[in-house]
Amino acid sequence: MRSSRLPDEKRAEIAEDIRRTAGTPDGSYRKIAARHSVGVATVQTVAKENGLADAWKDGHEQTRAATEVKTANAAARRAQLQVDLLGDAQELRERMFGNVRHLHVVKVAGEFAGESVEHTVVPTGPREWRDIMSAIGVASSKSVELARLEAEQAGAGQASGLLEQFERSLRSARVAREQAIDEAP
Repeated sequence: MRSSRLPDEKRAEIAEDIRRTAGTPDGSYRKIAARHSVGVATVQTVAKENGLADAWKDGHEQTRAATEVKTANAAARRAQLQVDLLGDAQELRERMFGNVRHLHVVKVAGEFAGESVEHTVVPTGPREWRDIMSAIGVASSKSVELARLEAEQAGAGQASGLLEQFERSLRSARVAREQAIDEAP
């Protein structure tokens, strides 16, 4: 049942705004209502009257698909980073049992004055072990943190699905309630 309080030209403006912006960041019920100085319920009513009640569905689907792609890309990048960090830790561990090359700048005096660089190769010692173990510890702990984050993200996705189901049931209950109010004498 259509309320006659809102002029037809205002209804046409709102319907056109819904067609143009529904599903975009500027096309929420609230933003459309604010632009036309009407209530959210009026925007919803105009949308129903003009067959635009599901105009927001396409925008939500596009947003959902884009979010899923971004989430999948981020998960793949985290997984690759985790593999890289573990590889770095393994490489550092191999270095721990190798030799260390020290560079020394030696000043030469006399007729051929200048500088030369000497290379000295020595086995790793306690200082190198400490530095390498610190680096291995950091790489390993970051890898574990990434694994935890991935597990939490998977759990959050399941919780998000439950919340979306709850939201859909609330929306359908609201639509049914509004229809009952509209049909009441």
